[in-house]
Amino acid sequence: MAVIFEAGYTPGVSDEPATHAKIAHAGNWFAGGTISASTTDADYFETAPDTSQTFQKWKPTAMPASWETDLGAAQDVDYCCIAAHSMGTDATTLTVEYWDGAAWQAVIPATLIDDNSHIMCIFTSVNAQRWRVYLTGATEPDIGVIRFGAALQMPRPIYGGHAPIDFNRNTTMQANRSETGEFLGRSVLRTSLATAFAWRHITAQWVRDNWGDAQINFERDAFFAAWRPETWGEVGYCQTSEASTPSNMGIRDLMEVTLNVEGLSYD
Repeated sequence: MAVIFEAGYTPGVSDEPATHAKIAHAGNWFAGGTISASTTDADYFETAPDTSQTFQKWKPTAMPASWETDLGAAQDVDYCCIAAHSMGTDATTLTVEYWDGAAWQAVIPATLIDDNSHIMCIFTSVNAQRWRVYLTGATEPDIGVIRFGAALQMPRPIYGGHAPIDFNRNTTMQANRSETGEFLGRSVLRTSLATAFAWRHITAQWVRDNWGDAQINFERDAFFAAWRPETWGEVGYCQTSEASTPSNMGIRDLMEVTLNVEGLSYD
């Protein structure tokens, strides 16, 4: 459960189909708002989810719990992304809401989170200033990253040749053996995820209108990417391993670009 859609979701008139990748990056999310939480454990940080770092987290001391960002002004928002969390382990039910001036309204209804994979909640764009995640369950989870914004929607789908990030693991292991070769166990030293998102036949005008800002933000900060949200649930919380440089294909007005990434493992 990494992609969660609004009930009855259909793409808007100006939206790409939900089979096209959606990307949440530092150029289209709204960070730096006024953060508040229902409660915060003394060993955790209320403002931690408003950064891209995952080593500091927010954890409430009582359930139900909520974490809210006031953006300072109404903004068009069509996603909520969450990374580095324990909601699956803790059997947390998640609701995503906005304040309409009188009450909290749900864009993502109460959903039981069944694993710790990174989450992209997708919904019809709403113009609102205050947004929150509302959590219920028996055990308080911890959460490292929460982002609200308006996603970059890729103009072409990808499928053939793509290696879904959840299965493309980079794991460094060390085996321990006795002098006679008996197996004494094995240590996992580190694990990450990796993949390449490759798009072809993109118009040169779209690249010039959209990729430059995204390219800079990919290089500067982590980002979320859902490669085919309507069909498959893999969501990466990623960093680039190299610059993504669009090139002309030799077909009039069409370009291609590959985004090589390393993602945060969640198990």
